[in-house]
Amino acid sequence: MAQKAHSIKFFLDSIGNTFSMWLDDPRKETHAEMNELEDILMLDKNNKVIGFEKINFLPEEFIQRLKLKSGQIMKKRLLVS
Repeated sequence: MAQKAHSIKFFLDSIGNTFSMWLDDPRKETHAEMNELEDILMLDKNNKVIGFEKINFLPEEFIQRLKLKSGQIMKKRLLVS
């Protein structure tokens, strides 16, 4: 019997410095756990891992380059000078 193919979804949040990958529909998540590497595992009702989130994904040097200069503001995720 053939299995239904799932699309993989990626999210990179440069402000929160997280990277998330969903292996299945995010709406199926019922709970989450942190593993020994401090990654967050998103699970469905059957405790199957359907996604994960890596915290502090980007190196500190990159984060420092994203910091706002004097006179700049963020509107949602749009930089305005």
